[in-house]
Amino acid sequence: MKPVIERIYSVVLTLLVGAQAAVGYLVAPTLFEVIADRSHAGSIAGVIFERMGWISLAGYLLLLGLRLNMDRSGLNPARWPSRIILVALGFTALGHGVIRPWIVTVRTSIQQSGGFEACDPAMRAQFGMLHGASSLLFLAVFILGLSLVLRLTEKNLVREQ
Repeated sequence: MKPVIERIYSVVLTLLVGAQAAVGYLVAPTLFEVIADRSHAGSIAGVIFERMGWISLAGYLLLLGLRLNMDRSGLNPARWPSRIILVALGFTALGHGVIRPWIVTVRTSIQQSGGFEACDPAMRAQFGMLHGASSLLFLAVFILGLSLVLRLTEKNLVREQ
């Protein structure tokens, strides 16, 4: 039987990765599909991604603490789950703390200059580049989290045999 810490770790990890999948690959695309005004859809998506960023930061910090407790030896470089959690936490912090605020700043400048169609093409290009970087980081964090979930599944299958 799994100790309580491992169960909590499994539940937090699974909920976090599931929430990332739901927000990034279901909710956000649906907003842009259903809401005709792309600016309005983007504003709503921005709020959702901001909240998901805070949830992800808290979730990966909690996972790191649980993982360290599970390892009992501290941050052992040979323990790849701890390293994956650290990378996911770093990518999340970069996306949430640097790129997202930068997107908000550029978006505000675009709105102040008359909207997406009227603004400087360089501003549109910067906005697109930042969204691309943000999307890549989000995907990377999701894949890192998914790799940890798959490891849990593999461990559970081995235990059952």
